[in-house]
Amino acid sequence: MMMKLSTIFCLIILISCNSRKSGQVTVSKDSPDTRIDTPPPATPPIHQIVSKETEQVNQLLAEQSGGTLAVLTDESAAWKKDDFDYFIAPKRKDNPDYPYLTKGDFNGDGQADMAALVKTKGKAEYQLAILLGQPLSQDRIIYWKNDIEVCAISTYPKGELAGLDQPSFKLKSDAINVEYFERATLVIYWDGKAFRKTHTGD
Repeated sequence: MMMKLSTIFCLIILISCNSRKSGQVTVSKDSPDTRIDTPPPATPPIHQIVSKETEQVNQLLAEQSGGTLAVLTDESAAWKKDDFDYFIAPKRKDNPDYPYLTKGDFNGDGQADMAALVKTKGKAEYQLAILLGQPLSQDRIIYWKNDIEVCAISTYPKGELAGLDQPSFKLKSDAINVEYFERATLVIYWDGKAFRKTHTGD
């Protein structure tokens, strides 16, 4: 009898050792399941690509301002994730510069211009840098500060513009559309002598 028990005991030990070597673990039906379900990895954010145009504008701004001005980035804008996913991400897929840089003929002279949303280093101060003509030059940068915070800028094409504070009129050139998430929108346009603004949404 003792011999049979010893033989059975040895067989159990051998089976247990083989299970461990093969990586199989026997879990009793009565024991609680201690496995931890790991959540799937979060969807990575859309990567912000810095274009050659943005690099050129940053170089000019740095030279002119002594390094205090730079084009806004996702990091310096500090968008809330839900706001970014809804407001920025869909257009970023088609335009890697969105929403901080836009192109058009903003003063109606037939040359390509650029507008950039810029921030003062170390301060929550924002403005538009409107760079007129080609090639880009420090001598042809106009700054617009009124009603500018963290926003999205894009090109409003030449044509009719209906503002909330003035009757519909014909634009002399492309304009700069300024949008805030769930806030008022405005358009900055050239009237033939200077840049003006009109609100287009509450």
